[in-house]
Amino acid sequence: MKRFLNYLKARPLGLVSLIVILFLYLVMIFAEFVAPYKPTTTFGSMTYHPPNLHIGSEGPAAQEARVINSVNWKYARVRGAYHGVRFLARGEPYKLWGLIPAERHLFTTGPAAGLSGTYPIFILGADHLGRDLFSRIVYGSRISLTIGFIATAISLFLSMLLGGLSGFFGGLTDWTVMRFSEFFMLIPGLYLILFLRSLLSSTMDSGQSYMMITIILSLVGWPGSARTIRGMVHAIKREEFVMNAHLEMIPSPVIILGHIIPQIASLLIVSIALSVPGFIMTETTLSYLGLGIVDPAVSWGSLIRRDISTISNLRNFPWLLSPVWALLAVTLGFNFLGDALRDYYDPYHTVFRGRRLFKRRTPKDESAVALHTGTGILAREPAVQNTGPDGSETAPQHNGAPISAPLLAVKDLSVSFTVLRGNEAVSVQAVRGVSFTLERGEILGIVGESGSGKSVTTQAIPGLLPESAVVNGSIKYEGEEIINLETEKLRSYRGRKIGMIFQEPGRSYDPLQNMGSVFLETFRNSDPAITREAALKKAAALLNETGLPNGRERLSNFPHQFSGGQLQRIGIALALAQSCELLIADEPTTALDVTIQAQIVDLLKTLRKTRRISIIFISHDIDLVADISDRIMVMYGGLVMESGPSKAFTAAAQVVATGPANAVTDGTHRAPSSDVVSHPYTKALLAASPRFGTHYSGTRLISIPGKVSDPARPEPGCPFAPRCPEAQHSCAGNSPTKVGVASCAQDIPSLRSLLGDRVIRCVLHSEKAGV
Repeated sequence: MKRFLNYLKARPLGLVSLIVILFLYLVMIFAEFVAPYKPTTTFGSMTYHPPNLHIGSEGPAAQEARVINSVNWKYARVRGAYHGVRFLARGEPYKLWGLIPAERHLFTTGPAAGLSGTYPIFILGADHLGRDLFSRIVYGSRISLTIGFIATAISLFLSMLLGGLSGFFGGLTDWTVMRFSEFFMLIPGLYLILFLRSLLSSTMDSGQSYMMITIILSLVGWPGSARTIRGMVHAIKREEFVMNAHLEMIPSPVIILGHIIPQIASLLIVSIALSVPGFIMTETTLSYLGLGIVDPAVSWGSLIRRDISTISNLRNFPWLLSPVWALLAVTLGFNFLGDALRDYYDPYHTVFRGRRLFKRRTPKDESAVALHTGTGILAREPAVQNTGPDGSETAPQHNGAPISAPLLAVKDLSVSFTVLRGNEAVSVQAVRGVSFTLERGEILGIVGESGSGKSVTTQAIPGLLPESAVVNGSIKYEGEEIINLETEKLRSYRGRKIGMIFQEPGRSYDPLQNMGSVFLETFRNSDPAITREAALKKAAALLNETGLPNGRERLSNFPHQFSGGQLQRIGIALALAQSCELLIADEPTTALDVTIQAQIVDLLKTLRKTRRISIIFISHDIDLVADISDRIMVMYGGLVMESGPSKAFTAAAQVVATGPANAVTDGTHRAPSSDVVSHPYTKALLAASPRFGTHYSGTRLISIPGKVSDPARPEPGCPFAPRCPEAQHSCAGNSPTKVGVASCAQDIPSLRSLLGDRVIRCVLHSEKAGV
């Protein structure tokens, strides 16, 4: 807001609208002081008196007028009869805001209305009872302007609450809220308002009428906004930055109000800008029809009803139309101001080309925070790497002794979802009995096509799967079972021990938060007492460590001001902010070009050595995974098809590259034949990877035929059998005609151990395997 006025200089229409709205509300607040008379003060002999403000050489004055025809109330001005207007003079006594006794008005022509020797001032003329129309409009603004804001506030609160809960939680909550909103939307709004108002007593006083009209307008106004908010929340809750918030154990109400609702701020601003004048106009309609504000209270709608009763009145006394101009000014003012606010609060449109609205302030240069082992603010002891006789790394040690329990042990992990396909509830078997271990300082690579269960497997570790997921099996972190832990107990693992970075860095951050706020939020999850300055210093040090120079200067930037590679580095820095021990990288290089991919991979390798963190690296690129990982796990159809040291996969890749080419002749995909024991799916992935030096004119690119296994209807036996060029009759299981989860589970080939710490799920290599 500090820059908002500077921004409005480039939007003159918005600036004028803001001034008009502030002026009207300022007049409303000090109505007793601004109005020269009370709204009920009458001048009986001055019915339909015309405006009599005269600006002369001696200043403003009230000119006298005499009635020349009392039938149609024609007036003639008295030449030379002027009464000077005095400012801040004593007039009718009143109580400001009903509390403070006072007598001074902004302007008046005498100490009291109707006092002998004075003549009232009618800036906008008088009505049929001789009441000052300007004073009545000023007092009427209190009802018309406040009823718009209060009704909008209540309606917006209901919309955000019900729409946010509906979109965020879904299921029965979503169904209940949407059916409830549809009930209100079935009936046209005005008809519903008139119906509800007709049910109330017609003898209510002004205060009761005001309260009931406000409630009715609020109840009628929320359903449309709630449905819109529900749809946007339903889409935004799937974004990675919301999953990051879940990972940091931020409560759901805070996620809804602090992360999701700000994403739809433009919608809410426009909704407010339209709702306020809309509710004002609705109250005006009710009052005009006699169902709104009643005497002695006054609103703009009641003024229009009482004063503009006939066309003849409007033709003879045109000043009676003044409340309409006030309504028009408020409506246009809110619309134009809403447009300006919508653009201002959207970071993508804050700065326009060709016009520099703000003077960029360059932050003072601050010395970089040095990271020294054992003394730096983010220091972490380097991993103790043990090497064998050939120089290769062996199992890590702790205090000179081998670590007995692995950092992470996953056993028989199964994840299923129940989805509705048509009218049928189908169980989707996303993960089926996955088991693996991860040692400290080890990098495990997981490869497979989309839909193979890689991301679901890793998201089950920190408990980021939706509530509809059914998770079975065992996940032990440092020997402690963490599967199906309560949310509060997961707080000690999420972020602090288990960090995660996602595939598309541009979607992993709240676009309305700058990076300084993101880091501050992360640091305060582990240290609520940390100051902003200390958090920014730590953040700058982390950014320098992850290869993003001038980190302190970049903390004021928003996500769209960084490249994809820079955002991914920031994601790694955020994962390290709470000194996590396990980093899950869910396809962190897919959205990056090859050069940036290599840089991110080198960064992960460096962090693995300097911080001794364990990494689970997910990717479609089996060559990339083999380059960074110690072990590789190949998944397909929710199953582990093969697992082993990356050296074995590198050897298989060399055989694929030098062996007989995978040619596609007569429509058949043929994998290379070799003595290297490898799963056919692994061979297909390796063959589908383009090789450096090949050309489309000499060798056609290889693709895996068929389609990925449907987890809702898995194939019996080996799930890759329908696409496998080496498939035999036994690969389809003992009951190939059965298609169901139970029969498939019985016919799936079991994992068999091979030499060299490898396992494979293939009946073709059972003769070479030792169980």
